[in-house]
Amino acid sequence: MDADGLKYMPTVKRNKLKLIPFYTGKETLSQALKDDKSSSLLWLEILLNDGIRWKEIKYSAVKEAYVKACVWYHSFKSLINSCIEREPLEFRRGKVDFAEYRRFQEALNFVRD
Repeated sequence: MDADGLKYMPTVKRNKLKLIPFYTGKETLSQALKDDKSSSLLWLEILLNDGIRWKEIKYSAVKEAYVKACVWYHSFKSLINSCIEREPLEFRRGKVDFAEYRRFQEALNFVRD
């Protein structure tokens, strides 16, 4: 266990998160999982940051965010791939909540700059 009481996450290093530290100041995944705002952004972090092996992390919040990120990736694959380079996410069926589209667009603009 780490200092935050969560199991050690070997695939996540302190400087690997891109979006969450910018939006909330939480630098590690263990900090982000304890913060509601950071947790709500986790799907975007997964969607736009392929520097972490997200699928290997076994926390339910990460698993749920991973599925959501997969749905968004395949709904907006051409747009995402035109802005950033990333490994493809697996195909998952689901619905996109267009109320979150503005946040998605803002985050995509942030990581491509």
